[in-house]
Amino acid sequence: MADNLVGKSQQDGIPGVYGGNDVNGNGVVGETNGSGHGVFGQSHTGNGVVGRGWAFGARGVVGIFDDVEQSPPSSSHFVVAASAGVWGATANVAAVDTDPQLKLKTAAGVVGEVSLPGHGFGYGVLGLGHKDEGVVGWSEEGVGGSFIAFKGPGITAKSQERGQIRLVPREVAFGADPQGNPRPKLPKFAESGEMTMVTKDGKCSLWLCVKSWRAGGGVVPQTDARWAEVKLGAAFNGETPS
Repeated sequence: MADNLVGKSQQDGIPGVYGGNDVNGNGVVGETNGSGHGVFGQSHTGNGVVGRGWAFGARGVVGIFDDVEQSPPSSSHFVVAASAGVWGATANVAAVDTDPQLKLKTAAGVVGEVSLPGHGFGYGVLGLGHKDEGVVGWSEEGVGGSFIAFKGPGITAKSQERGQIRLVPREVAFGADPQGNPRPKLPKFAESGEMTMVTKDGKCSLWLCVKSWRAGGGVVPQTDARWAEVKLGAAFNGETPS
């Protein structure tokens, strides 16, 4: 890398640093081999760092954590490349630590945190949607989202016109209980508190996991999860237009 440069502008409308395009297609490259920041943006009245992508599938800002030098992760989970204002990805080869107090893994593609102690309150992550969801969580092998609170509610859901929470019914195979009543075939690997809504012949039923599965070993057999149906009252038609 060339000698360190400091970009500072004393005039409105004149950038402190302007990156055009190098042979690799990079406008600005920030690199550090010490404890500093590769790129640091600070502003008293505007935005510290602004990134903008012009084409579909492009990202305004790309942040990647890698504990090995390799090419950035691709969008292999998406059939079409995902467009994003901010794209955060992590690719860990070494084992990920778990915070002893929060009991959470200490690696994430994007982390949002309210600094404490502070002078007010704010959100760790705020998602605003117009016609789609404000926040979507998706997982290939785990749960789509996990919410933990020490003192307040784990989830606060509000809606002025629709249901506060929606469970998307899923089609499952059905068997029968010892009395011959229809019973859905639900997962044997589940944790107590999980809830699912299933559908059969256009009718839905709601089920709650009341006992977690436990792995076996040696002479101890595996214990499968146990489910109980949540009994519902009589159905009736909605009246409001929303």
